[in-house]
Amino acid sequence: MNLEILMECWRQEVSNKKKTGRRISLLFNVLRRARKDNKLRFLFAYRLAQYLDGCGRLGRRYARGMQQRLNLKYAVDIDIGAQIAPGLRIAHLPGVVITRHVSIGRNFFIRQNCSIGIKTLGLEHYALHIGDNVSLGANSCIIADQIDIGDNVVIGAMSLVTRDIEAGCTFYNPRETKIATRKH
Repeated sequence: MNLEILMECWRQEVSNKKKTGRRISLLFNVLRRARKDNKLRFLFAYRLAQYLDGCGRLGRRYARGMQQRLNLKYAVDIDIGAQIAPGLRIAHLPGVVITRHVSIGRNFFIRQNCSIGIKTLGLEHYALHIGDNVSLGANSCIIADQIDIGDNVVIGAMSLVTRDIEAGCTFYNPRETKIATRKH
């Protein structure tokens, strides 16, 4: 991640500015907003850790420690090695887990208690691709070693995704409701 991408992430995710302007005014706006809101504070620190991870040895070491502190403080485990385009939004912080083997497009919206992870440990190559404008419902999981989720996909609450989803689809797992009655 370079400085331009970092600034774009902060502008879209933390700041309320729609247009690009001077960096210094954007930075002050980002810091002011991040100070007031827990989710914005996490996104600010997470993107900073991603930037530092790409800077080299000393920055990478500091970024890994920063990631561990963020995990403990916010109950969120998003690996700084995950490739997430600008526009990440998190509805509620607790329980969000994203592996470093994923590539996520722009404007990804994730809700509480969601996991995006791998199925088999120890493989040489993983290919988890999630397109632009994807929304992941609460308590949902995307678990696979290779998966492709297209653009403009909505994944319903409490869904388990293990196969590819075409662009423009709404995905959910059908549920049955059974009410058991006890005889007295």
